[in-house]
Amino acid sequence: MTCCLETTDKETFSRLLKRAAWRIQYKIKTVKNKEIEMEDSIPLGITPNFEDEVISRIFIEELLSSIPNLRNRSIIKKIILEGYTEKEVASQLNISQQAVNKCKRKAIKDMKEHICHLIDS
Repeated sequence: MTCCLETTDKETFSRLLKRAAWRIQYKIKTVKNKEIEMEDSIPLGITPNFEDEVISRIFIEELLSSIPNLRNRSIIKKIILEGYTEKEVASQLNISQQAVNKCKRKAIKDMKEHICHLIDS
């Protein structure tokens, strides 16, 4: 009788462990899907020389200044340049993660419009 209980306990434990692992995977997947990634991001610190590094930093500053809303600009700085997640930024600003995502998308749209304007000029 002890053998049957151990087998049942092992099966129960295995089932609970699999369920917990699935929940963790699902949560990671949903967080990843909620946060859009910036396409064609500019790599920092990978430039071959000082002049290219300076040009990259000037371009980044120009892109950031093309975002008219200061809150959106700070959100982009924290997420893209400093590596915070949307959830972390949301808790810092006492707003929802969804609001951070919306601000980020708006800021990216502003930067893309600025780039298109530069290309058309």
